[in-house]
Amino acid sequence: MPADNTSETNLCSSANGAHILFATDEWFATAENLLSPYPPTFVPDLYCEQGKVMDGWETRRKRIAGHDWCIIQLGSGGDVDGSAKEAASYLLNSILVDTAYFTGNQAPRISIEAIKLERPNGSSNNDYLFNWMPGAVSRIARGGGIRGTGETESTIQAASDACKRVGQWITVLPTTPLKPGYEESRHHSFTISNQISKLLEEMGGVTHLKLNYFPDGGVARLKVFGKKLPTMTDSSSQDVIMPIANPSTGPNIHPHSLTSPSNPLPSSLPYPHPEISSEVRGGIGIACSNKHYGVPSNLLRPTLGKDMGDGWETARHPNRPLIVRKDPVTGLQETPLMDWSTLKLGLGGASDEGISRIIVDTRHFKGNFPESVRIDGCFADPAFVTDDEVCASADTVYDSSHVSKVEWFPLLNRVAMTADAEHEFLRENGLIENGRRAVTHIRVSIFPDGGLSRVRVYAPSAMGNGRSHL
Repeated sequence: MPADNTSETNLCSSANGAHILFATDEWFATAENLLSPYPPTFVPDLYCEQGKVMDGWETRRKRIAGHDWCIIQLGSGGDVDGSAKEAASYLLNSILVDTAYFTGNQAPRISIEAIKLERPNGSSNNDYLFNWMPGAVSRIARGGGIRGTGETESTIQAASDACKRVGQWITVLPTTPLKPGYEESRHHSFTISNQISKLLEEMGGVTHLKLNYFPDGGVARLKVFGKKLPTMTDSSSQDVIMPIANPSTGPNIHPHSLTSPSNPLPSSLPYPHPEISSEVRGGIGIACSNKHYGVPSNLLRPTLGKDMGDGWETARHPNRPLIVRKDPVTGLQETPLMDWSTLKLGLGGASDEGISRIIVDTRHFKGNFPESVRIDGCFADPAFVTDDEVCASADTVYDSSHVSKVEWFPLLNRVAMTADAEHEFLRENGLIENGRRAVTHIRVSIFPDGGLSRVRVYAPSAMGNGRSHL
């Protein structure tokens, strides 16, 4: 079995937003099955009114003029958005056709064509990707095709006319024979030729494919691997999620989506002071107000978060307000609600030279990052103050009436967060308060709730010379 090209995206996967817009016939099985992200299945004794149930797109034996075909709108994962300013287009690299279990009824030959649809003048959304094909919108709205149906000759003609109206289709896979879907012959791999690749690049990529059966039959899965071309809106996609009102006076915000060898994450670059919060240097998550979806110790891992489960996330506050309001001066939510976690720094904490850099990372947290974050610090001499006493005092940081031998002081004043990004705060830019004080513990407060992937604190350590290039 050939391996999927995991370095590129399957542009024909329903999991990545691909859709079937039209199919001439779906008597035995609907065309949406072609786009399934799951391996094909086969139940030997499973039949329906139309006949044997197959996991793929299977048409009737052709008894009228013509051949069967379908239209696929490509996708790469959440990039076709009705409000997006510019729709994605794609370059194609390779094709994998799987005829699994179609052992006597596979399509004997197929071809694939491609086209790029251009946005009409005056259009402010991406509806044009769908509504050029008659019936496509209603098909998607009902969840796909209907088994046991086939289009009339007049409907097929209308769809064919629509294909001609949108422009010139380019053949990316010429008419090619397919083998039966036995295990040793089911997989058919094709590489897009250099000549076609160059042509597609000159076109600015493609948005739709036309899969032709000659004349009829079935295919289990179609995978087309490629990549999304950059659009004018890619660089501002983070702003669509949640804009930062005044980035010039705030942290350096580095969206993970924009990371590249020429634009690396701040946390990946050499820095003169060690990351004293890291668990590999003895950092520990010791307490929190809520750990419904993740524990504070995850914040201290040296690696990037692998998913949302690899972070600290709290439950939504059940008594959150009916309507969220913002302070007209600060631009932050007016809310008394918050969650907190207490972290003990490694290497004995920051020396009296103080903390020079803090990175707050919301990697993977795109719809559930905190609205804002505040970080406080304290110096707890282990000869006189225990971690339990630090934890007890952390719950009363903002209670001026509470008397404690632990003094908490602000490091980061409450500041807005954004999605899936590293937020870098530098003392040299005036973003860290009390930056020349020794610190053994920090308290991370999130307003009103949500999740963080990592919190990284950099400082000369109380146990060493304070120099590191890690």
